[in-house]
Amino acid sequence: MSEYERALSTMGDLGPAWVDVVFRWCVVLLVDVADLLGISYEALNVYLFVFLLPTAFLCSGLMNIYLLKRFRDEVGKTSV
Repeated sequence: MSEYERALSTMGDLGPAWVDVVFRWCVVLLVDVADLLGISYEALNVYLFVFLLPTAFLCSGLMNIYLLKRFRDEVGKTSV
């Protein structure tokens, strides 16, 4: 069984057809990137969705908090 077939066999019927199409396209992309990097599809999933994505969300949230405080300070200075 190829890596594509093994990865695609993990899904069921997700609902609307466009969801299945997007999911299959993403799986093929992940399998290709994993092959290019010389790692497994599962390892790439872990790196992306356990480490990289939460780190990106955390950085984004911290940046939003920083910018919100900075914006509030600037608005407070101009209204006085």
